[in-house]
Amino acid sequence: MQYLKSGSLFAEKDEEGRFVYIGTKPDHAPLPAYCREQPFAIDYAINERGEEIYGAGENFSLRESSEKISVYTSQDERAEVKVLQKIYRGVLSQKVTLTNRSGGKLCLKQLYNQFGGIATDCISDNYLTRAEIGVVRGEWGGEGQLHWESPETLGLFRATGHNTRCTGEICSPASYTTRKYSPLVFFRDIKTGCVWAVQHLPEGPYCMEIGLTDAERVEGSAYKIACGAGSSEKHGFRLYLAPRKSYTCAETLITCAPSLEGAIENLNAYRRRYLKKHPRAPLMFNDYMNSLWCNLREDNCLSLLGAAQAAGAEGYCFDDGWYRAADVNGSTHLGDWIPCDERFGSRTFAEMIEEIRNRGMIAGLWTELEVCSPLSDAANFPKSYFLTNEGERIFRCGRYYFNFANKQVREYLMGRLRRIYAMGIRYIKNDYNGHPGCGVDWKGASPYAGLEQHCRAVQSFYRAVRKEFPDLILENCASGAMRADGHMMENFDTQSISDCEEYDKMPSIINGAELCLLPEQISVWAYPYPRVFWEMNGDEYLTPAYISERSDGEETIFNMINGMMGNMLLSGKIDVADEENFQLIRRGVALLKEWRPFVDNASPIYPLGCARLTDRNSFVAHGLKRGKTVLLAVWRREGQESRVFVPLGKITAVRELYPCRDRITEKSGDGIFVTLPKRNQAVLLEVTVRS
Repeated sequence: MQYLKSGSLFAEKDEEGRFVYIGTKPDHAPLPAYCREQPFAIDYAINERGEEIYGAGENFSLRESSEKISVYTSQDERAEVKVLQKIYRGVLSQKVTLTNRSGGKLCLKQLYNQFGGIATDCISDNYLTRAEIGVVRGEWGGEGQLHWESPETLGLFRATGHNTRCTGEICSPASYTTRKYSPLVFFRDIKTGCVWAVQHLPEGPYCMEIGLTDAERVEGSAYKIACGAGSSEKHGFRLYLAPRKSYTCAETLITCAPSLEGAIENLNAYRRRYLKKHPRAPLMFNDYMNSLWCNLREDNCLSLLGAAQAAGAEGYCFDDGWYRAADVNGSTHLGDWIPCDERFGSRTFAEMIEEIRNRGMIAGLWTELEVCSPLSDAANFPKSYFLTNEGERIFRCGRYYFNFANKQVREYLMGRLRRIYAMGIRYIKNDYNGHPGCGVDWKGASPYAGLEQHCRAVQSFYRAVRKEFPDLILENCASGAMRADGHMMENFDTQSISDCEEYDKMPSIINGAELCLLPEQISVWAYPYPRVFWEMNGDEYLTPAYISERSDGEETIFNMINGMMGNMLLSGKIDVADEENFQLIRRGVALLKEWRPFVDNASPIYPLGCARLTDRNSFVAHGLKRGKTVLLAVWRREGQESRVFVPLGKITAVRELYPCRDRITEKSGDGIFVTLPKRNQAVLLEVTVRS
């Protein structure tokens, strides 16, 4: 047996490298021999001299093994699988590579990382009632929703005494990797509270397949999970490898801890060590969300720039609209990325950028680099510049999609970035408001597998961007977190977690986002004095009544506390704020800057659980904990109750950080009572706990 121990994680493998246990305790219940499987799932066919040869996981045996690398070969030695594992601070990482060792073409139909030995106590218990499975669901404007499901709800149950073949799937068949689910799955032992967390780092479409490990006519089941791009059987994945060519499945992480917070703390340690490549992004003012809505002009941009500077923002980002005429609706010239000077009256766009830089601020702008629109000049490029399906150029969501396998496309876009950079831009908010569907034409691949190859080519381009412009800050927007996976963050500094326009829904989204990403990497909209979407075309909404309704500052406070839980994206019509509200904005910005070093090393806690967006009546509490200190936000939403108990353990001190209006807090036993007398109020506290 081989043992792996790090932090709270304890794992055991047998002499064939198969997992028999993944958990927290050495005195475990190991997986019986009849339930053990390889640490990879594979399916392939080789055509060699006219003969079809098929292979699967059971055809492989361990050839050699070291602490980090295990090499398996098929019985006929025509295929080799290399399993690379590393362990750090309670997290086990795995990547699997297949190499074609035959003399013919290999058709790969599936290659997944696979982990067995999860919740092995269920072998001798009721696997349906002993465990529950957590998935993070999403919807545009409603991202990060953690749902705990029974295994049966996901389709996991033994119908007969035969081996179980049913599975539950968490997947995205398109490049919107987090459109419906985040690639993160939890298993929780209801009896002990122990939580396993599995995070896949997809490089395009993916599937996380949850299954049961059991045997013919044997009572009980435990859990396994396999993660990869997809399979031929279920998704149409087929990738053709010539002799000596290889394919590597994207990385998967697994950890186990006594609680959900402990599992996330483990993942965050790994994320900071291996996935976070760039420092925290600056605090930017962006003129889009509940603000200008693309209606950029010299006067309104300068008014907001002045307010942003006075509030303490470190940069100003021009959002959509800077590249097209003011009388043109929609994103009609995507792909050209030529400034439209006439928008800005007496100034050129370059002069607007210079104005930002002269104020000591970072200048930024919005792009959507991977696409072009039909009216752009770029749309006239040859067909080879674009993704196709069945030979026809793909047109979805009003967009054509660049083919990043084409060197000329990469050179064209890099040239546009050089021009933007030369103008003084040092921050890019890169969007992705559509995707090319579930398949693209790609040499040596089925359409589905071709889409993953395209996504890998896109990431290669962004790596080249980082190399050429090391001081250029990149924000990954993706229509508000539709592509907010861990692998994307290797090339981006920050991730917008939602385009939700309603500030009172953001706490629930923050709860879920920090399960999946680091607190310092998430960008959270804070938009005091919002110009809501249905008022986007004029200032008629700015009536004395509108201003008066916000005079108590509560909407501003709620918004600013939202932003202080990550990396704030300041917006809204802050240039019309009254003095009281503007001071609240300034204090919120200053407080975020003060606490950034703390947040950069903290991990989230969920004293009231993960809040649902649809449960508007409950309080929401979100903490960022490091050592004995907790930065705690508490929000009251629409419910009748004005007082809530927040369990945190033994508390030695509580201090109100914001808004400093003597919000009532009372230490009591293992937590605090917080009183917020009005609906949609919030408070930010510094809490010191004993342990």
